[in-house]
Amino acid sequence: MDEMHPADARYELYGLEENPYAVRPLDAVACDSDRELLLELAGIRLRAIEEAVRRAVARRRPAFFLITGVGKSGRTSLANHVMRLYRDACDRPDYTFVTHEAEPEDMTHDAYAQMCSTLLDLRNKMNECAIRIPDELRARFTELSRRSSTDPMNEYDLQEIAGFAGATFAAANVGFGIRYESVPTKKLIWLATKVFESTSTVVVFIVDAYDHANTAQLTMADRERFATRGQIVDLGTLTPEQIAELARRRWNGRPPPPFHDEGLRDALSGRTYTVGQAMRRLELLLEFRLREYEKDDPWPTADLHMPENWLRLRIWQGDRWNGLGGIHG
Repeated sequence: MDEMHPADARYELYGLEENPYAVRPLDAVACDSDRELLLELAGIRLRAIEEAVRRAVARRRPAFFLITGVGKSGRTSLANHVMRLYRDACDRPDYTFVTHEAEPEDMTHDAYAQMCSTLLDLRNKMNECAIRIPDELRARFTELSRRSSTDPMNEYDLQEIAGFAGATFAAANVGFGIRYESVPTKKLIWLATKVFESTSTVVVFIVDAYDHANTAQLTMADRERFATRGQIVDLGTLTPEQIAELARRRWNGRPPPPFHDEGLRDALSGRTYTVGQAMRRLELLLEFRLREYEKDDPWPTADLHMPENWLRLRIWQGDRWNGLGGIHG
């Protein structure tokens, strides 16, 4: 059996449905329980983010967020959390919240075309919510759908459509948020902040922290410019202490957790991981540990403990086989 991809770990013996460290983006909008799983790690200051959202909602202004980081750094999870915070801050009876989510495969370098797609998708969301679209706004949507990048609308015309759409949503007690993943050009950031600058909404831009042609290259002047409009969150790698906290707080089985803080910190000393890479490491370590037990009655939970020497050996093996699609693959 492939040691880097262990299988048949007996989670059910410990009251677990699955590995609690399994890597996935958290979606606090769709899943209430995910809201409690996001921790203040790797540059995330949740209180400051929540305060910025509440301030924007109270003033009926847009909440703009720029999240940067490499892959598996928790960018999408944080963006979804921001959306949830905005939805909760707009707490009203029978309130509904919809989202426009532009995934990496949807993104192009044509900022105008991207904005048209956003606004037209909001039109479709109105139809899905059975919101009556005023005749004037419907006519503007029709005109927008016919105006390509060779004959673009002025940004203030787009702003008018966004404002009209926002007012129509609000009249139906519906709010909306927008998430742009892997933004390829900063032109989209400037266009979107202009188009939605007078609309009550939340817009999150996720920018990859890589130097390549498909990533928006933000200068210090760009960051300072955005900071006058919204919040910037730079996601980095975790310290061994933060990974130990992550291991402890993500464990949802019977206590005690299998990772002991001091041993895990010492075993990971000198290594750097994003939150996704750290979760993958913890996921594999727990699977390895459970596969060492072959009986049908559960191990005493205390015996799940992974000694520091055992951790060091398994981490060393994982580093050797990393090229086969392991932690950093």
